[in-house]
Amino acid sequence: MDSVLETGKTLLSIRSHMSGLTKKEQIIAKYILEHAQEVIYQSVTELAERAGVGETTVLRLCRKLKFNGFQDFKLSLAQDLVKPVERLPMEVAEGDDPHTISQKLIASHHQILEQTRELLQSEQLNRAVEALIAARHIDFFGVGSSGFSAMQAAYTFMRMGKNSSFTPDTHFQAMKASLMGPGDVAVGLSVTGSTKDTIDNLTLAKKAGATVIAITSNARSPIVKVADIVLLTVSRENPFQGSSMSSKLSQITVLDILSVAVSQGMKDEAFKNRERTAKAISSKLY
Repeated sequence: MDSVLETGKTLLSIRSHMSGLTKKEQIIAKYILEHAQEVIYQSVTELAERAGVGETTVLRLCRKLKFNGFQDFKLSLAQDLVKPVERLPMEVAEGDDPHTISQKLIASHHQILEQTRELLQSEQLNRAVEALIAARHIDFFGVGSSGFSAMQAAYTFMRMGKNSSFTPDTHFQAMKASLMGPGDVAVGLSVTGSTKDTIDNLTLAKKAGATVIAITSNARSPIVKVADIVLLTVSRENPFQGSSMSSKLSQITVLDILSVAVSQGMKDEAFKNRERTAKAISSKLY
C-alpha cells in the first residue's frame, strides 16, 4: 500500500481529506466515520447500499486515500479500531465550572497533539528538516492566526542563526516571494489549506525556484498542490471558530519539532548563534 498515511491511521486520513472530497464521497466518508465498526465486516456493495451511493464512489474514495483497493482500506480501518484515534475532544458545555473546563480542554489539546503526531510522516518531516538546514534563506508565509505562528517561527529560526523572516503585509509577502530562488525555502501555514494570499505567494516562491513546505490540516487542499513537502496537523475548528487555540497549538508544535531538529542538525553552530543573539538583547532586560 502506497498510502499518504501509515497503516492504521485511516480515520485521521478521512478527516484530513474531507473538504477536498466530492459531495458523494463526503457522504460515504461520513458514513464510515459514524459506522467504522460495521464497515470492516461489509463488502463494497453492502457499504455502497447502506450509504446510498454507488460502488464506484466507494472505490474512488479508497483511491483518493491512496489505498490499492477496498480490502486494503478495510485492513487499515480494522487496525484503527484496535487502537482507536477517532474520539472527538470533549466539548465544553454551558454551566461547566473552571475546573471542568480545564480538564476538558487539556484532554482535548492532548488528543489533538497525539493525532498530529500520528499524521506526521517521517519521510516528509525528514525532507523538511534537510531543506531547512541547507536553506540559504527561509521565508514564512501566513495570514491571520497562521501569520502569528509564522512570525514566531521566523524569530525562532533567526535565533539559531538561520537567515529567516516573516512579513505581515501580504503585498510585501508577494514581493519577497518573487525574489526568492534556488536554495531558498518558503514555509506556508494555513489551517484550511485554502488561504488565497498564502497560496498565491507560495506559488510565486515556487516559480522563482524556492522549495515550498506547507503546514496544513487539509490533505486535499490547494496549498498541498503547490507544496514540495507537506506536514499535516489536526484541527478542530468549524467555520465559526476561526483562529482556535487548538489549531494554533498543533501548528506551533510542528514548528517546534522542525526548529529543534534543525538546531540539532546545525550542532555547535546553532548553540553559538543562540548565545550571540541572547547577549545582543541582554542589555534590554532589568
